[in-house]
Amino acid sequence: MRDFAVDRPSVVPEHLRQQIFRGSDAVAEGLISSSRLRREYQRVLHGIYVPVGNPIDHGVRTLAALLPTSETAVLTAHSAAWWYGVAYAEPADPVILILPCDLQIKGARGVRVHVSNLTDSEIGLVDGLRLASPIRAAWDAATLTSPRAALATIDGLLRRRLLTERQLLRELTVRAGTWGVARARAVFELADGLSESPAESWTRWLLHHSTIPPATLEFEVLDENGGFIARVDFAWPAKRVALEYDGAYHADPKQRAIDQRRDSALAGLGWKVLHMTSSDLHDPSRVLAELRGLLAG
Repeated sequence: MRDFAVDRPSVVPEHLRQQIFRGSDAVAEGLISSSRLRREYQRVLHGIYVPVGNPIDHGVRTLAALLPTSETAVLTAHSAAWWYGVAYAEPADPVILILPCDLQIKGARGVRVHVSNLTDSEIGLVDGLRLASPIRAAWDAATLTSPRAALATIDGLLRRRLLTERQLLRELTVRAGTWGVARARAVFELADGLSESPAESWTRWLLHHSTIPPATLEFEVLDENGGFIARVDFAWPAKRVALEYDGAYHADPKQRAIDQRRDSALAGLGWKVLHMTSSDLHDPSRVLAELRGLLAG
């Protein structure tokens, strides 16, 4: 069992309080009945439970995935990045584990097992968990997950200074000719750590694979006296065009008012600002068409 924080008063058995546990073990040991297990606990992964009411995020899912596996299991890709402080994985994203080649353990639904023999330098220990080193986690993100998701993970590791761009380029050289290197190169050469959110990384991947000219990221717009006006997510300074990704918090009325004042200040300097949201990532045709029009003007 692993410790699991419970903020509210608990009515669950003392033995199972504040823990992630295997339901079959708890029932077999007489700690809880099957009916109470179903009623008062929620399943994280097959056979793994936590008390009802606790949020289940990717971090909790990684703990659940590790319980039935070998002690040699190592978290990697976005699952390792989560414990390095880059908590970008969504709850539905699979937990990714590395196991030694001589172990044949199939992961539960929601767990992806990658078989590889890691060197000691490729393994770190954080909060008692075995994690792939940041550079190994970046490699596995680029080769085992979607390029868009991998870019967000690697940007996050770069932004937290757990990686450097030089390390990424060196890894490409060291692994030249190996499986996955072309896929990794496509992500590594674009990663820069400037994006402040996964959505900004996803947007950069989208723009990179469109016909839109390269943008300047996190560009600071100044007035004629050099005073700071705004920092925009994506900018084409020669055209005075900016693209902003608006997360959910931009729907708040107070934030909307702030955004409108900011856009007015930018417009006063001749800037045209286009806003996009998560829906545009699913169907980017509108935002790309409008952006092309602004850049052509």
